[in-house]
Amino acid sequence: MSDTPQPKREASDAEIEQLLVSNLSTPPLSPEATERVRAAVSQAWEATTSPAQTHETRGHARHWGRWSGLTATSLVAIAVIFFAIKPVAEQDVIGSLARTSDGGIERTQGLIWHHALKVGDPLRVGETLTARSPALVALAEGGTLRLAGNSVIAVEAASQLSLEHGKLYVDKPVGVIASHPLRVATRVGLVEPLGTEFEVLSNDQVVRIRVREGQVRFSGATGVLVATVGTELLASSGGQVTQRPVPTFGNDWQWTAALAPDFAVEGRSLSDYLQWISRELGRPLVYANAQARERAQRTILHGSVRSEATLDTLADVLSSTSLTYELADGAIRVHFTR
Repeated sequence: MSDTPQPKREASDAEIEQLLVSNLSTPPLSPEATERVRAAVSQAWEATTSPAQTHETRGHARHWGRWSGLTATSLVAIAVIFFAIKPVAEQDVIGSLARTSDGGIERTQGLIWHHALKVGDPLRVGETLTARSPALVALAEGGTLRLAGNSVIAVEAASQLSLEHGKLYVDKPVGVIASHPLRVATRVGLVEPLGTEFEVLSNDQVVRIRVREGQVRFSGATGVLVATVGTELLASSGGQVTQRPVPTFGNDWQWTAALAPDFAVEGRSLSDYLQWISRELGRPLVYANAQARERAQRTILHGSVRSEATLDTLADVLSSTSLTYELADGAIRVHFTR
């Protein structure tokens, strides 16, 4: 046996994080226990800030250093108590990270919590998210949030994000009913969804809002505007807002298609897939004739379609069927071939 002391192994960031979580996580207190803690903290705070204590402190200046240290310690203790006893509520989770690429996405909370997110990690109210690269977030109430690279958002509430800078895209598919429609706050106003698909960009010069499906309401310094599908709003820091028509398809929207969620085609009809890719590409779906529509409804798909919702995947899926497509007048036109 050797008496030589062995070097201590430094804990990894993951081990430290797990240690903190396991030691700081506590089961929610009962309402009675929570009230007792709040009362005790309130009483301690009143005692430290009472006129008698202030007068005594002024009369004994030599004790001020010790007193200020005690007060600072008390404040830290109060913060730790409330941090430790605050239960993690389900409503604090707005979604989870579904996909990202090189660079990833980081979150910060308060002054000390800072780490990279992994796929499957939850996103909670109170966090600030920095997307180093494009990222897809699956929202808890259905639909997706897509972040362009170099974007920063703050999760202010279950129903509101703040876009600090960068670009985001919100998609609530038809039929998804959310109790907390996701609003987006910007430095020049608030974007409230009245529909399901919209994009918001914010930089040093302008805030740009593009509506791809449905409607949004923009509340700014000069009033309220409702933008419908195919409309772009440009809002400057001075409050001026201009609007113009914008196509719902094309190169400007390719970044959102690249972040499209996977479509589970196994056992689904071809018509379901065509409707899905129609929304992802922002192009209306048109059947050239009744035979094309019927064949799409009767054809059952197998396998999988992963990641990017591009025209390449559309061609691949249709290649094994009796259907073809063409792009005409901004639409996807599907034909039946004998």
